[in-house]
Amino acid sequence: MQPRDSSRAAEHPEPSREGPVRTCVGCRGRASRSVLVRVAVVDGRAVLDTAKTLPGRGAWLHPGDDCIELALRRRTIGRALRAPDVDLSALTVR
Repeated sequence: MQPRDSSRAAEHPEPSREGPVRTCVGCRGRASRSVLVRVAVVDGRAVLDTAKTLPGRGAWLHPGDDCIELALRRRTIGRALRAPDVDLSALTVR
């Protein structure tokens, strides 16, 4: 197992022991489900699931442009959703 990058640790602290813990597909940091944003597939497009209730697989990201940019660059969202041809244009950082 690789050691944690200290710069990421300061930006995204370790999750509390309460509640479900998920892994961000951008930075690979772990955080509470309540802190992360869920991405799901609706009609072939990746959309932010703000209510965290859409059916199907979800990918989790820290809110903010850094993790979204990392996930888009690494192409991890399509893999996490098991939909390699999903349209990611709704997630593009402006």
